[in-house]
Amino acid sequence: MNNLRITTNQDELDIDLIFYFLHNEARWCKGIPREIVEKSIENSLCFGALIGERQVGFARMVTDYATFGNLVGVFVVPEFRGRGISALHRYGLLLI
Repeated sequence: MNNLRITTNQDELDIDLIFYFLHNEARWCKGIPREIVEKSIENSLCFGALIGERQVGFARMVTDYATFGNLVGVFVVPEFRGRGISALHRYGLLLI
């Protein structure tokens, strides 16, 4: 995964992909409205896993930016699973 990049820049996140996955695929929030997804991203520390310009993973941390962080909404796009992306994604979180 030499070309995997982790970003916290919300401008680089693919909101359409994140919404699609959370709304349609995620057991924990199936059917979630787009407005809620967008607001949750705006108010959290988010991590996108990208290969080139394509987002292949996502994680969102609810945090006070001082002492607490709860990692939620973590996913890797199905076609990219089994390649170690989630492990590298978590490692990237630790580096931030």
